[in-house]
Order: sequence, then structure tokens, then C-alpha cells
Amino acid sequence: MTTTKRNRPEADGRAETTGGCLAAALGGAAGLGSWAVAAPRRWPGEFETSPNWSVLYLDFPAMVLTGIALPLLAWTVAVRATSSPALRAGAVLLTTALFVAAALGWYAPARPTTPL
Repeated sequence: MTTTKRNRPEADGRAETTGGCLAAALGGAAGLGSWAVAAPRRWPGEFETSPNWSVLYLDFPAMVLTGIALPLLAWTVAVRATSSPALRAGAVLLTTALFVAAALGWYAPARPTTPL
């Protein structure tokens, strides 16, 4: 088994670590933004009831943690699969965009239907 010696392995390790941290930060911001867009519609609760507290204690941490986990997972898989920084960044951006689209689609208000 032959191994190739890298010129500066510590620089590669720092770049991977920095990229993972940036992926997690981007995902956390995306989760927070997706939650912040949908929370005002869901907070008041139903007719004549108290506020819907699950928006704070369930939806908020779920959105932020999922937003962190998905891009970080995409970064980890991309680091293991490819050596191209552009492909790694593309995987993170694609995953984050799909997460935001899915989150906003999930929280979209129901369309009113008209009887025939």
C-alpha cells in the first residue's frame, strides 16, 4: 500500500475544520431564519386560546439543530468523497437551500379552498 505525502497536512486539517464550522454557522442561520419567518403565523394559537408555546420549545430548537446538522453532514460526506473545495461548498449550499425550501414549505399557510 502506497501513501502520498501531503506538503502541508496541518493546513488541510485547518481548512476542513474551518469549512465545517462555516457550514454549521450557515445552517444555524438558515434554521433561525426559517423559524423566524414562520413563527409569527403560528404563535397566536387557535381561536380564543392561549399562545402556541410549542413554537418556542419545540419548533425553534428543532429548526436550528436540524439546520446545523444537515449542512454539517453534507460537509462531512463531501470531505470524505471529494478533494475539491468547490464541490464541498456546493454540497453545503445545495443542502442548505433544500432545507430552507422544505422548512418554508412545511410552514406555509394552507391555501383557502372555495366550495364548488
